[in-house]
Amino acid sequence: MPTHALSNDANIVTETSPPTLPSNIQAFRLACFEFQLCLSEDAELPVYKGAVFHGALGQALARIGTNFRDYFYNPSPPAHWSDAQQAPPRPYVLIPPLDDKTCYAVGDTLNLGIILYGSAIDYFLIVFAALEHLGEFMGLGKQKGRFQIDRIQQLTADGITLLYQNRQWLRQTEAMVAESFFTETPLSLIRLRLNHSTRLRLKADNQLLRTAPPFSLLLNRLLGRINALATVYGNGIVITPEQKQQLLTLAETVQIERSTLHWHDWHRHSQRSHNTMPFGGLLGETVYRGELAPFIPWLTLGQWVGVGGKTSFGLGLYELNYSQWSEDEYY
Repeated sequence: MPTHALSNDANIVTETSPPTLPSNIQAFRLACFEFQLCLSEDAELPVYKGAVFHGALGQALARIGTNFRDYFYNPSPPAHWSDAQQAPPRPYVLIPPLDDKTCYAVGDTLNLGIILYGSAIDYFLIVFAALEHLGEFMGLGKQKGRFQIDRIQQLTADGITLLYQNRQWLRQTEAMVAESFFTETPLSLIRLRLNHSTRLRLKADNQLLRTAPPFSLLLNRLLGRINALATVYGNGIVITPEQKQQLLTLAETVQIERSTLHWHDWHRHSQRSHNTMPFGGLLGETVYRGELAPFIPWLTLGQWVGVGGKTSFGLGLYELNYSQWSEDEYY
């Protein structure tokens, strides 16, 4: 899950100042939920479980109503959608369990994160009903291991709230507003680290990158994704072309100081097409160096939206860190 409690170090001027807020940022909402699932039957799952949950949730939504499945999995572009060649983004991101465990016994638990954007937050109870149906009647994996929802927590920038436990709702959901990531920003920051916890799939010249992306390319893709989500599920773009170009020009001065990113192959079997699909990407971390303070609000928000291809499967997630670490950790 995104980590926001960051301590200061020598790379940061600790005074902060409120930046000029981007347009429409107050209207872009998101909500992050963590479902604790308890298995009532044995189940065998792959190491990366994002594809299993992605396919199973889609099937369960279709059982609730094909209109709900289409809303989440095949969204229609709005009238003002400008890129006819690009499908609109899906209104969610799945955050699957990231451990290597594959064999689960009765009583074992899995934590599944789901982030919803804008108008999709209003469909949270539909997602809950689909997961409940999936656990009771459909199951997970080859063995179709069934489960029940033990607990639901909501994660925010301020902490964790318990929403549901022991089949009882304890409180209502509460959306975050993206504006909260822009209230303060460091006056100066010269170094940060991005830890890509799930595979990063970024293209340059229509080819997937096999090495660490230049900072300007990463930022360009991230800002494009945020704008696309805000266009479809908010009140329009949150950063204007002029503002975006100013940031990208500054991003060109940022250098890669160190990177451990490496290519990790992964293939998934599509239940719908019965084909095997390549889903490989980059795992590891990259340390960037330069004048980085203006990018912090966008990178912080980016922890909640992901970047690159196949984000709805849980790919492209990262953690931002500019807290204290020793020089030995750099080199």
